[in-house]
Amino acid sequence: MVCKSIYIDAVDKECFEETFSLLSASRRERILAMQSEEEQRNAVGFEFLARECLSELTDAPKFAFNILTGINKQCLVGNFSAYFSLSLADNFLCCAADRTPIGIDCRSIQPFSFMQAQKEMNEAEIHYIYGNTVRSFADIVRFDVCDVREEMERYWRVRTMKEAYFTALGRTFRNLRDVSFDLTAATCDCSDSRFSFITTQLSKDNQYIFSVVNKNI
Repeated sequence: MVCKSIYIDAVDKECFEETFSLLSASRRERILAMQSEEEQRNAVGFEFLARECLSELTDAPKFAFNILTGINKQCLVGNFSAYFSLSLADNFLCCAADRTPIGIDCRSIQPFSFMQAQKEMNEAEIHYIYGNTVRSFADIVRFDVCDVREEMERYWRVRTMKEAYFTALGRTFRNLRDVSFDLTAATCDCSDSRFSFITTQLSKDNQYIFSVVNKNI
């Protein structure tokens, strides 16, 4: 598995222009047809990072790949045995590539609602998020919105793990309670034994978090 991340606006213009110029005519045409410069920039950023990951995974040139996009951000490579997944939060883009179906999800670390967490998480996951809190359960419920850094980080860790699972599964409809992870286990075992949690990482500035899940061989 290969995983990389970038801030799109940190990629220089020359790199974008080189990436764009080496794409197929049909792919360049689709990008130019996009409505805004931001959409075009993001699309070229996606190509740049996906090809970086795929090249490292397969030891092939960056522009050797016939990239096919699929549902749910799960993407395929038409001429190599490889899969990749992309996720964008604001200006932060991350990508994971592997030989089996893979999913990645990234989110900014920000306040969340306890009521929303209850809808998405099971009891064990809720306990993991709030396990080290000094507040009473009554206060958690009463104030609802949580802005404690450790709890925000734990919530978004679980949330990205679940979203990454659905991307790896290729499932469009998402009910986050349909999947869970055993956060007491060293490997964070997935309730769907066909899939495995790979990693959770923070961006260098600690503002974003992303998780990767893939299908077992």
